[in-house]
Amino acid sequence: MIPSDLRVEYAKQPIGIDVLHPRLTWKIPSTGDGRQSAYQIRVATSASGFERAALWDSGRVKSAESVQLPYAGPALTSRTRYWWQVRTWDGKGQASEWSEASFWEMGLLAKSDWSAQWIGGRQTVDHDWRDAIISIDFTLTGKSVGFLFRAKPVGKTYGEAYLWEVGMSGGKPKLLAKQRHYAGGSSSAVTTKTLKTVALADAAANWKTKRHNLTIETKGTSIITRLDGVVIDTLVDDGQSAGTIGMTSEEVDAAVIHSVRVEDQGKELFRTDFSDGISPFTGGHITEKGLAVAAGVPDKDLVLPLSAPAPLLRHQFNVAESPVSARLYLAAGGLPKLTLNQNTVGDALQDGYTAYDKRVLYRTFDVTNLIKIGANVLGVELGRGWYGVTEPNEWYWHMAPWHAAPTVLAQLELSYADGRRVVINSDGSWRTTDGPTQHDSVYGGERYDARLLPAGWLNAGFEDSAWSKVAVVNGPAGVLSAAQQEPITNVGVMTPVAVTEPKPGIYVFDFGRIFAGRLHLNVKGPRGTTVRLIQTEKLAEDGGVEIVSGLVDTQLQTDQYTLAGGGAEQWMPSFSYKGFRYVQVEGFPGTPSLDALTGEIVHSAVAMAGEFESSNELLNKIQAAARNTILNNMHGNQTDTPTLEKNGWTGDAQASALASITNFKVAGVWTKWLADFRDSQSAKGEIPKIVPSTPYYGYEESPGWEMVWGAVPPWDAATFILPWEMYQALGDRRILEQMYVTQKNLVDYTGGFFTEDNYSYNNPNNPFLGEYSVPLPPGGFMEAIMRMPAGPVDATAAAYYFHMINLLAQSADILGKTKDRDQYRALANKVRTAYNQRYWDAKKEIYRALEPSGQERAYAQTPNILPVAFGMVPTGHEAAVVRHLNADIVAQNNHLMTTGVYAGRYVMTMLGDYGYADTAYALATQTDLPSWGYWINNGLSTMAEGWELTSRSYDHHYWGSISSYFYQSIAGIRASAPGYRSIVIKPYPPTGLEWARASIDTERGVVESSWKRADGRFTLKVRVPAAAEIWVPTGGVKAASVPTGARFKKIDGAYAIYQIGAGSFNFEAKDVKAKTATH
Repeated sequence: MIPSDLRVEYAKQPIGIDVLHPRLTWKIPSTGDGRQSAYQIRVATSASGFERAALWDSGRVKSAESVQLPYAGPALTSRTRYWWQVRTWDGKGQASEWSEASFWEMGLLAKSDWSAQWIGGRQTVDHDWRDAIISIDFTLTGKSVGFLFRAKPVGKTYGEAYLWEVGMSGGKPKLLAKQRHYAGGSSSAVTTKTLKTVALADAAANWKTKRHNLTIETKGTSIITRLDGVVIDTLVDDGQSAGTIGMTSEEVDAAVIHSVRVEDQGKELFRTDFSDGISPFTGGHITEKGLAVAAGVPDKDLVLPLSAPAPLLRHQFNVAESPVSARLYLAAGGLPKLTLNQNTVGDALQDGYTAYDKRVLYRTFDVTNLIKIGANVLGVELGRGWYGVTEPNEWYWHMAPWHAAPTVLAQLELSYADGRRVVINSDGSWRTTDGPTQHDSVYGGERYDARLLPAGWLNAGFEDSAWSKVAVVNGPAGVLSAAQQEPITNVGVMTPVAVTEPKPGIYVFDFGRIFAGRLHLNVKGPRGTTVRLIQTEKLAEDGGVEIVSGLVDTQLQTDQYTLAGGGAEQWMPSFSYKGFRYVQVEGFPGTPSLDALTGEIVHSAVAMAGEFESSNELLNKIQAAARNTILNNMHGNQTDTPTLEKNGWTGDAQASALASITNFKVAGVWTKWLADFRDSQSAKGEIPKIVPSTPYYGYEESPGWEMVWGAVPPWDAATFILPWEMYQALGDRRILEQMYVTQKNLVDYTGGFFTEDNYSYNNPNNPFLGEYSVPLPPGGFMEAIMRMPAGPVDATAAAYYFHMINLLAQSADILGKTKDRDQYRALANKVRTAYNQRYWDAKKEIYRALEPSGQERAYAQTPNILPVAFGMVPTGHEAAVVRHLNADIVAQNNHLMTTGVYAGRYVMTMLGDYGYADTAYALATQTDLPSWGYWINNGLSTMAEGWELTSRSYDHHYWGSISSYFYQSIAGIRASAPGYRSIVIKPYPPTGLEWARASIDTERGVVESSWKRADGRFTLKVRVPAAAEIWVPTGGVKAASVPTGARFKKIDGAYAIYQIGAGSFNFEAKDVKAKTATH
């Protein structure tokens, strides 16, 4: 009975926390009389101080609780380490020995604890030109190509810019001088106005064979344009002041750019002829002739980024004697790659991102063993991250209110035995210079020039007098908050399984499956050689990779490394992760072997919670795909794809929430992310559909996608479902407290989008977002919009509105807010009644499905699944609704689903609960389109965005929801009280499956269910850390073999029910087809 596995706020021996009343958890052995009847906690400021100087002693508390008991002693102080231990009493009143002492350590709790300053590199950006002579040599290969100058990233593109289009217009060669303007406000529109049209003298036939030079000379409001040395236009215009240059085209093959040169008053500002294999622009493809525009990224602006190289910052300091402890407190606007005496501390990606104007995370590191007597060096390379996105994009990250050059806050504290504390701060004494990372982008990738790395810059004694003083800046405005979630970092290694050469000198590496991570390059070659690494999910028809740009004005996931020369070199990007299976390698010196590339798997380093396997290999592959996809999308939040968007789409997360929390210990990540939800809520109560977000996306009257303006309940429901799943799986009451006001405000806000008379959904901006990712009908996406095969938007939206209200009412009840509970229960009943009046067909015992035209379709699955899942069906009719659902799946659709992800989240488990385990199993093992097996049989090892292989992404986690069916139905594991305080194990063994086993490492201990059919016998083995009810499928008789300690309760349908305490138990029965008689 000695308690073990002591944890504080879900973590073992955490340091740098800022929770003022941290919650304490332990496990007790699940053997003997494992029932805890009481506990005693004591806390001290030293490991030996419990007897004589305990800070807090709970005394003997009569309780079986061992999970998340809050510290209730004197106020905790910054930097202090607190030791604690616990003992328990068993069911016979026998006390255990005290547990081994463990600890937690507080971070910096007050603003006054911080003495460091926010610092950064140079604050100016490159390529921001006003007066210049821009000279471009090019050959037209398509109809026309556009040249941008004085371009600024506003709106979803370079919305403020001059655009000179050269090529064929109306069958004749012309120059179209245009100007872009972004109006702002709630509109995303960028208007393009033609300032002048200039006819070009050269014959049309020459334009695809002749090399031309276009020179644009800008000075103040004067713009002079020359073609092949001849002035073709003079223009005076004051519409644009300054900006970068670039190219754009709607065509895949528009032009080849041979060289670009920019100068001002005889001074060369920029030059490239692409002969070194380096593309300084944000897209295009390097060929022998130059830069091909716009290969792979048509209709995007390919520009010289308005940014500076990632700065290097360093500080040398002396230490006279070894400290007893050293703590580094580190925060950043951007991504800090920090070293202390050449030892990497943490990971630049570790904390993901927040709304930096609301909250900034800091992390605490124990660096005691890294401090040396004598000279020490702190070094930081700063990436931009989401703090300083440069490329225009759909979500307006480049216009975020916090947008700035990256900055860091570092406070190193050395503590000595006599109580002294020496502090080394980031401040104006640090030195900086541009680093070798010439550009970094969380979307586009990184460009690294090893020739520019200052040799020995991390060494003591390095001469940095030629470097500049750092810029001391204001830094992000958000409140500093301790990062308590698992860091985003390397968690594993991938090695390629094959390499091909689809074109001479172009190599494609195949890593065997899609993963989120970064590449490790091993290369040796001449100085100045540039290797280009393009990372994608898919291959193109020619065997190369499928280059994409998504919703960002850049070519995605492309790294460039320029060799320093002189020997073997290794490099790994620091400031981005990608989602990919294939890597196209260009410019490699020689022929690369398989070990030229390895991959680091990168995601939030969450521990595994659940495991499942069975005798069916297809199920095992689906389970692996679900796990892979959930992890690929876990980066401080749950994203929608690590390849294209990397955004925290809320609807995706609620769909896979149960699968996520069952398979992984996500409490840290979700707690951080739900704080982002609170930060993101508007004064009206609205929550954006991506979290975090900018003010420009996901809010009413923002210029982002209009369909996510206002209340969109299937997405907004994540605000309720994630905390509820944490409460159910972990017993986390505090998350309900933290989210309560946010949820209440969101329910009240959402009510404004439902009519007062019948509570029907009324959001004119959203005609489509109800059920999502449904199988496409023969007419494709447009037919899906016109006919809504999964039922009307209102049917899904109103069901989720009810679910939100109902969960809020339950939370109010748990938190003792009885007035709110009664208010929201009454509202939920009104919504339920109105919903049933609108959709319930009492005669047929189904929910009607209406098309947008008002025509009633024969049947739709989603409107018949969600009411059952949410408790909306008229009492006593639930089984009939599921009976009709089962019939539709089996007869009309040949064991296929027509739902999207939201009803898909519930249908599998629901079928088992109502006696249709074989139907659920048939869905799970189906291999026709649409099905998980269809993906597996077509080579996918992750979940796609849509069922069709033409889906834009093969790495969306919402369909990973099937994993919860494996645990809850096939293995039968469920919590019957929050936090698995009590447990039910009720497997539904489907016909054709020989064995299955699953385990979940809960806060109280491991729950395991393992069953097997053999020789006409059914064997069920269970292990539980708490009281459990075991349903053994016996055909309605007692089990043939019952273990000692199992108490028979009753027969219920085809099950014999037994009550057990903590421990391991084996049951045996005659093998029969198990059916539930519960409903």
